[in-house]
Amino acid sequence: MSNRSPATITAILTVVILILLAIVFLLLQMIALNGVSERQGLTAMGLSLGCQSIAVILLATLSSRATSFLITKAEWSSILAVVITVLIASVMGGVISFLASIIAIPVAGIG
Repeated sequence: MSNRSPATITAILTVVILILLAIVFLLLQMIALNGVSERQGLTAMGLSLGCQSIAVILLATLSSRATSFLITKAEWSSILAVVITVLIASVMGGVISFLASIIAIPVAGIG
């Protein structure tokens, strides 16, 4: 199997998992912003969603390249490289999504 297949699988899995995490954190942010004006709430959610979108793109690229590196240079098995890189990218994406949700609130002028 070529190195492109595991890298593509890694990128797709990472994007799917990070989009699900973004949806969860966006719903939690909607609950946290209950009682705030609509304009400020939409601004905070838009900022958070923008940061999370950039993180999804960057982490999918990083996980794809890391998988290729681990298979070719470190001589890991394809399955192990995919699992490890998806896990690490998902954890990093979850942390970034959480921070984006928290930081977007004061940036939007709430508080």
